[in-house]
Amino acid sequence: MKPFQTASKAPRQIDKARELYNVGQYRAAFKEAERAEQIHGKRADASYWQMAAALGMQDTQQAGEILRDGLQRFPADIDLMSLGGFVLLRNGQHEDARQLLQQCVANAPGVISGWVHYAALLLELREPAAAKEAALKALAIDPNEPIAACNYALALKETGEMGEAMEALWKAVRLAPKNLAIRANLLFAMLFAQETTAADLLREARAYERLLLAGQRFALRKHALRQDGGPIRLGLLSNDLLRHACAYFILPLLANLDRSRVEVVAFSLNPQSDHVTDKIRLHANQFIELAGKSTADIVDIVRGQQIDVLIDLGGHTGTSPLPYMVHGLAPVQMTWLGYPGSTGLSAIDYRITDWTCDPEGFEPHYSEALLRAPAFCTYAPLIHSPLETYGAKYRVQDTPALRNGTGAITFGSCNNLGKVTDQTLALWGAVMARCPGSRLLIEARDIDNDTVSGPLLARLARVGIDANNIDIVLDTWPLTGGTTTCDAVWMGVPVVSRAGAAYHSRISAGVLHAIGLDGLVCADEGEYVEVAVHLATHLEELNALRLSTRQRFEQSPLADSAGFARWLEDQLTTLVQPHRPLDRQTAGSRDGVYFADAWHTMTEIVVAIAGLLEAQRHVELRSLMENFSAKWPRHWITAYVLAEIAHHSGQHDACVEYLMESIGLRAYHLPLYRVLSTRMDAYQYDKGMLGEFLQQQFGMSLAFLEQQGAPTVLEVLGIDIAQAQDLEPAHA
Repeated sequence: MKPFQTASKAPRQIDKARELYNVGQYRAAFKEAERAEQIHGKRADASYWQMAAALGMQDTQQAGEILRDGLQRFPADIDLMSLGGFVLLRNGQHEDARQLLQQCVANAPGVISGWVHYAALLLELREPAAAKEAALKALAIDPNEPIAACNYALALKETGEMGEAMEALWKAVRLAPKNLAIRANLLFAMLFAQETTAADLLREARAYERLLLAGQRFALRKHALRQDGGPIRLGLLSNDLLRHACAYFILPLLANLDRSRVEVVAFSLNPQSDHVTDKIRLHANQFIELAGKSTADIVDIVRGQQIDVLIDLGGHTGTSPLPYMVHGLAPVQMTWLGYPGSTGLSAIDYRITDWTCDPEGFEPHYSEALLRAPAFCTYAPLIHSPLETYGAKYRVQDTPALRNGTGAITFGSCNNLGKVTDQTLALWGAVMARCPGSRLLIEARDIDNDTVSGPLLARLARVGIDANNIDIVLDTWPLTGGTTTCDAVWMGVPVVSRAGAAYHSRISAGVLHAIGLDGLVCADEGEYVEVAVHLATHLEELNALRLSTRQRFEQSPLADSAGFARWLEDQLTTLVQPHRPLDRQTAGSRDGVYFADAWHTMTEIVVAIAGLLEAQRHVELRSLMENFSAKWPRHWITAYVLAEIAHHSGQHDACVEYLMESIGLRAYHLPLYRVLSTRMDAYQYDKGMLGEFLQQQFGMSLAFLEQQGAPTVLEVLGIDIAQAQDLEPAHA
């Protein structure tokens, strides 16, 4: 962070603090600012440099304490207000930061620091149009302010204007070549630029590493590893342990790891948390908050946990784990998920990937050795509310072109607008030119704002796409979809994608290959257009593909979280054994799931479900089923439980739909049919189709089923406790 301070006469100690800060000696700068207060009394500039030095040491908690004291004494000081807004931003106090920075720019519109920090806040809040305006205000004051240029570039990226964005970012790099934050933003933005190669990314990542190594480095002492032969200690270091794209892949892994082999310690760098954070906390052996702590403290805390393998989940994005991991926090360090390219750090040993995203010959793209899994990740849908996956809203239906009766095809994209490059628009334009009457819908944040939609509409017009036809879209290029591609194929929507010569242009290819849809992965622009046009002009083929895609997904490596967990456990064992003794590895009990500090077997869970159902304690029951779903995202017991909750809530149609879903997942479980028959009688629904189905499927009459009456909860769940362990999930 570059300090901003208005000119004023200051004591010698303040000048010295400024000089020390500017050469990266933050602790010494802090002490000089403290000395200024001891000699000259409380001063706004002394508070300012203490706060700046604390930020330099990454100690945002201490910076926040200094801010509170400083503003109480000097409430109108512009420098404290400006830097204080940034401190509040770093501490996740976004609304307080907005209020303070709005006051700052209103009181001193000619002071650049207020606009710079206000733009940074608006970018964090995903308000690119307002961020762009604030960045331009700063650049109007000083066109050569590097952080203002960087903020402007990031706002342009969010609205898809990548050409101008990259020009502004490279200008920022030239103005401040040693600024780590600008370098990290460059590495992320380069993914969106059409001309970027894997070699370019590695070159800039190496430059980033050189800057990190030039700063203060904590001694690489010998790691104090446990010697008792206990489970492998796996650490996850991340700023994204909350409702973020990474969580769709982290949660299913945590729920499937064998805790007799691996213990999980999750380290969060984010001051914010939410419902998904709570889920991750439940499924980790330990969850440690690191937000606001200094680099020195974080290094000591993570090393003190005796981690065997530490995984970076951020790379060159957001509040990155890399400035900490460069110091060597575990004997084995990896990167996964967060950034689709090399970290460039020699301290990061391995990168988790697969053979599609990183085929043979891609090794020179990375500073890390590649660990190739069957698929680079596994995915669980709707991790923030997994029980909704059983509802009618998320059932795969016929393709819209058949449902709406017009035959008009709708293409679609829900990606970040930064991914919608001019090259992407050219591809889409070529497709739509071949599909008269088709519609294009781009769903993106802030797109209803004229300053965001205006440039996009102009770019659409240049490639011949009529704005009046916008309804749905296709995959982006060069940075393809990732989570959005997983979302789409889980809903049955085919994704046409182009595979390039670097990981970031092959993410969708990895997803599509995993589910057996290699025919949708295209080698060049011409094939992309032909595949998209073929699907658009063969509706029955398109519909058949749509109706089969979820089943393909559920039977693929992308949904095999248990298999991915076994693969990772084996990899970790191989990597840790040279560093310390491990007990003989045998498979532990896998009929349950770890959450809330304990391993719960399937028997225990089913008994708990029965008790909660009998007591109609539905809030607790839904919570239990959410934890259950982290390991078994599609299970007949969950659908049955939702049916019972719907019944007792008077939601008759939903109850029957959930029961049908449960039967679909456990087709030969007669008690479920007895429940369905009983409920349909109670709701006075016609049972003719049920009777026909029973006769055709089982040679059983409806009268025979009715004679058996309604089963108890215990009968449906198979309790007889001893049988509970035989209740296999639909897909474990």
